[in-house]
Amino acid sequence: MAIKLLRHERARQGDNASEHKARQVREAMAMARLSHPNVMAIYDAGTLEDGSLFIAMEYVQGQTLRQWRARQSPSWRVILDVFLAAGRGLAAAHSTGLVHRDFKPDNVLIDQAGRVRVTDFGLVRQSEELSDESSSQHSIETATTHQGIFSSPQAPVKSTTNPLELSLTQKGALLGTPAYMAPEQFLGITADARSDQFSFAVSLWEALYGEHPFEGDTFIARKENVLAGRIKRPPHSKVPSWVHDVLIHALYLDPEARYPSLDTLLATLERDPAQVRRRQLSAAALLLLLVGSGTLAWFSWHQRQASLCTGAAERLLGVWDVPRQKAIEKAFLATQRSYAHDTWQRVYDALDTYTIAWRNMHQSTCEATRLRGEQSEAVLSLRMACLDNRLQDVAALTEVFTEADATVVEKAISATSALRGLEGCADVEALMADVPPPEDQATRQSVDTARAQLARVKALTEAGKFKHAQKLAKDVAEKAADFHYPPLYAEALFMQGWTQLIAGENQGVPALLQRALWLAHASRNDRVVVAASVRLMGYHSAHGPPEEARHWEQFAGAWLDRLGENGELRAIFHNNRGLALYQEGSFAEAYEAFDKAFALAEHSLGTANAMTLRYATNSVAALGNLDRIDETQRAFEMLVHLGETNLGPLHPFLGQPLSNLSNFYAFQGRFADARQLLDRVRVIGQQAYGARSEEWAQFHISYGDLEAAEGHDTEALGHYEEAAHLFRELMGAESLELMQALVKEADARTELGQLAPAQRTYQQVLEFTKKDPRQYAQVHTQVLAGLADLNDARGQHEQALHLRQQALELRERDLGPEHIHTALMRLAIASSYLELGEPARALALYDKEQAFFEKMLGADSPSGVLPLAGKGAALQQLGRAAEALPLLERVLRIIETHPMRPAYTAAVQAALARSLWDTQQQPERAWKLAMAAHATYSRSPIRHANELVRLDKLLKQQGSGITTHSSAEQ
Repeated sequence: MAIKLLRHERARQGDNASEHKARQVREAMAMARLSHPNVMAIYDAGTLEDGSLFIAMEYVQGQTLRQWRARQSPSWRVILDVFLAAGRGLAAAHSTGLVHRDFKPDNVLIDQAGRVRVTDFGLVRQSEELSDESSSQHSIETATTHQGIFSSPQAPVKSTTNPLELSLTQKGALLGTPAYMAPEQFLGITADARSDQFSFAVSLWEALYGEHPFEGDTFIARKENVLAGRIKRPPHSKVPSWVHDVLIHALYLDPEARYPSLDTLLATLERDPAQVRRRQLSAAALLLLLVGSGTLAWFSWHQRQASLCTGAAERLLGVWDVPRQKAIEKAFLATQRSYAHDTWQRVYDALDTYTIAWRNMHQSTCEATRLRGEQSEAVLSLRMACLDNRLQDVAALTEVFTEADATVVEKAISATSALRGLEGCADVEALMADVPPPEDQATRQSVDTARAQLARVKALTEAGKFKHAQKLAKDVAEKAADFHYPPLYAEALFMQGWTQLIAGENQGVPALLQRALWLAHASRNDRVVVAASVRLMGYHSAHGPPEEARHWEQFAGAWLDRLGENGELRAIFHNNRGLALYQEGSFAEAYEAFDKAFALAEHSLGTANAMTLRYATNSVAALGNLDRIDETQRAFEMLVHLGETNLGPLHPFLGQPLSNLSNFYAFQGRFADARQLLDRVRVIGQQAYGARSEEWAQFHISYGDLEAAEGHDTEALGHYEEAAHLFRELMGAESLELMQALVKEADARTELGQLAPAQRTYQQVLEFTKKDPRQYAQVHTQVLAGLADLNDARGQHEQALHLRQQALELRERDLGPEHIHTALMRLAIASSYLELGEPARALALYDKEQAFFEKMLGADSPSGVLPLAGKGAALQQLGRAAEALPLLERVLRIIETHPMRPAYTAAVQAALARSLWDTQQQPERAWKLAMAAHATYSRSPIRHANELVRLDKLLKQQGSGITTHSSAEQ
């Protein structure tokens, strides 16, 4: 007998001694209920006088399974036999209602006689608890989406007197060893016997092949690969392929798709096909001798029935076989993209894993009817039709991949992850609710052909071949109108509208989607109803009117609830809702909506999917507007990590998140770090697109913004000019992107004092915006703001105020009064009042805006204190310098920690210097502040001529004059 002792001293040193004790009691009580030769026996448990806990258990002289594997180097057959014994012990636990939740090689012991025992049931849970926890599963998932992308949900520990029912870790926290945990454990969902099955399969795979089935040296990397179902190809070994196929089935992402029980998995592993065939042949020979042809006929029938379930591999010929794989690899590498080889490897692994899973499900679905009699022929037909549709999707995608160009290679990983999951083909209830196929054979054949074409439309769209997809979708829709089968016609119309929407060609999209929706509604094609309604919601969120967006939001939400859909379509719903909230300036609510979309897409599509990454990008953008600095930085960095991990370090996707992270670092004053990231963007862009692309133009915009943030306006102007040149050449003389680049170019010229050419550019853009006021609405207000700055530089402050008032009206109309950009324009108007010598009006406006900025952006952020800086300057002008001092000191402390544009810092320094002099405090410091501001303004003497005149006068009054700067316009 062995005694396991938790000493009192250890308990005092531990951070949570009571929890540790409870876990030991839990282990003892759970295992004491088991009596099986492959489970460690527990005899007694109790507490000693000093408070220490003891557990009396069976003494085993031996080694762990991991140690045994390392020392013995056994054959695959011996390893399998040992695991079968351990599996029988684990299955015995399941039969008594217990779940281990931490099965791994270290928790299996082998004694000197070779007897195998499962031990360490410290995380065991009664299966009866599942009913209690399943009722809270929805709230757990809701908490996950509310907590943010990168945090784990937590809730209070459930109070109970039974140690077996005690949740020793908070709900939503991770239980188990990460290397062996099932996907649902990573997600904080209650583990059950199927989770143990997954851990068992991981452990057996590792023992057989000498490596883990999921790559990842860190917790995050391993988690991402497990949740994506990204299983590695095993190394070459003597392990037969049928064992590999069995383990793949047990490693399915969806617990429902795994084996019904561990007993079923063990029985499958025990059924070596070679031995089965030998036994069958021997039995056939014996039967032939004993009972003659009648029994032989029965046996032949049984063999034929079994052979009916072996054709899955042949179905993959021409879809995913060696010739097609070689053709895809050749096409990918022919693009000569730096990331093509890495992308091919990732696509190969994903498609190989998917098709292996498809083959296994195809066989098991057949056997469930033809061999085991577990399901009816009707259910078999439904499930096989579903599997045929999934294979049709794979065929369409791999065909597109054989024609790959640079665009397809860029989108390939995401397109592969967009393949519909196989778990839907095991959901009999949902399959029975689907619209039945047409009864007429000719119509059915036409419908099947059309659906194959729609699968190609989807593959082309996911692969970025929008024009080809649009043309094919339109052709299919026109033909489907004559089929007299409304469900398909609804699908075709939806696909036509969807491809146009994805391609950005919005004309006629609402009408197409509404036709598809009402036709689908009438023909009970519910999924098309929901799919069309969430896209209509998104369209009107982006293009208006707002009341139409709200109408479709209510409609789509009701249908999603009716169907119980919590996957891809629900993710799109939350993303579209987030877009509407973002445009309204409700960034906190937008962040919550985007984060929900990201969590749902991550679960249903995986982290490599373009939608998942887009929703993560949107979430980070909304978070950035909340000015929650630390969270935002971590989120930006995690987004870059997601891209690097799932797509590769040279993938073009990384251009945007790296640029965004660079902008964030620049905002923090980390200019060297920002520049380093943009240099990475330069390398990715040059290799992926070259110097004549829209992406390269966007790189110049980002680099120009960095230079402008540092006050390097000459360098910024050069980047903006190059971006404008590329946009004009690639996108046309009236493109929105060109207009935005031209405004930035004019802004840089204004800062450099090149006022005349800046005005010409502003006027040029202003004329363009009149052609399509809605499309150019944002650019129009930017032009007005730029012209206002230009008029300020000329001392024409009345005109500047008038322009800002126009811009404010437009922003209130387009964005609403509570949008942050609207509020920023009100601050610009307040600055005009200061320039016009009306500090009382300015102060009133700054006072009014202060609460809004502090609430939206944070009271201690450089953006959140913008009204505070204005208040300080206004109070100083009003002769209330003593009140201004603490405000300006606070602002200066903040912007010294998080530098902003040099001219803004100079304005705060100058206002603070005046206040110090007015209150006769720290004259030397006031002088230094004024001189620092003067030096900054002197770099752009024309742009800041007014400020320099005022500072020269002030410095002269304080005891020393400095030559006044003046110059003619350029």
